[in-house]
Amino acid sequence: MDPKNQSGKFPWITKEGFFDPAQFPIDGVLKQALSDDDQQFRTGLNLLGSMYRHGRQEAAVFLLGLLVTCEDDWERRIRIVEALKGIDTKPCADLLFGELRRVKSSNTTRRYLASVIKVLAFLPTDLIRAGFESLAQDKSFSQKMRDKFKAVLRNDPFGDEFPW
Repeated sequence: MDPKNQSGKFPWITKEGFFDPAQFPIDGVLKQALSDDDQQFRTGLNLLGSMYRHGRQEAAVFLLGLLVTCEDDWERRIRIVEALKGIDTKPCADLLFGELRRVKSSNTTRRYLASVIKVLAFLPTDLIRAGFESLAQDKSFSQKMRDKFKAVLRNDPFGDEFPW
């Protein structure tokens, strides 16, 4: 099958034969992102992230909504948060800061909270400075957590990763 002859039938295939996520139908991807099957779920999240990076703003809206409506399945929530990396918007930053305030740190939630901090740390400074400054002063967090927030503000990585 010659992809050049199929581009009219499949607008998400470019004339050169490459996949264009900006043109791919989103309905099936949304169903994948809601799937209980882990592989389908991951594929849906990855495609939504790719669609957003190719100009499909609605993909980010769906990812944000997916995090809001996800139950406390921490592994699933981690995957959703990781899919938000690169969605450099105020609503994304606000939602993630809200997660840091909402979720109590415990052995069960520690990895989830670390993934939230990590994704926030990669957002533009103007979107995160005030939020991390506020959290760094908030005595309801442990000193260790406040130190993590301060490390983000200092852009103080450990190797190529942040120390959490």
